[in-house]
Amino acid sequence: MKLRSVFMLVSFLLLLSGCGSIGDRGMTASVAIDEISKEEVKSAIETGNYSSIKTLLDDNFSLVDVVSEGNNEQSYIYATRQFGLEELSPLIERGMKAEQVSDIQENKQIFIYSNYILTLQEDQEDPELLLLELASTEFVRNHYTPNYFSGFFALWLLDDVLDVDDWGKKRTQACKQGNCYGGYYNTDKYRSGDIGSLRGSTTRGGGPGTGK
Repeated sequence: MKLRSVFMLVSFLLLLSGCGSIGDRGMTASVAIDEISKEEVKSAIETGNYSSIKTLLDDNFSLVDVVSEGNNEQSYIYATRQFGLEELSPLIERGMKAEQVSDIQENKQIFIYSNYILTLQEDQEDPELLLLELASTEFVRNHYTPNYFSGFFALWLLDDVLDVDDWGKKRTQACKQGNCYGGYYNTDKYRSGDIGSLRGSTTRGGGPGTGK
């Protein structure tokens, strides 16, 4: 049996053996994390010439869920157990330089790119699981709560990034109506995509008013 096949089999068996909070959230057995070895990922990112941050993530990390709210309004959820936040952060920055990078606070860091906003964040229930949430700027503009960026970026900076005057103020008003997204683990009402997910949903779509 080829080495890569053995590695994938081991990863699959580890997934089925019960990985703490992952099993509790109902990840389907069809979704395997870390199908590529850590050294392969590091080498690919350090030597690759990626056209976008999404391509970098697609090529090197496991996509476990998609939150979709319409055309160009998606948030892609990747996961890894091979890297910690402080180890992966500089690697991502070398592979695809961001326009803005926040400090690490409360096991979370945010990268701003031209068309995407990337969040690296340790799972709140399983610190060995690192989530990489890549949201399109359209998704952020129309659905995120300004509180998500508190302590990371000034709201005037988000005005420029999202091309909306007083974005924070406008979104704060919208949030009063319950129409806000606070990140993958903090907003149950947004429905998952059809990847087979940490949340166990297999239905793409569903708007802000759709319950889980």
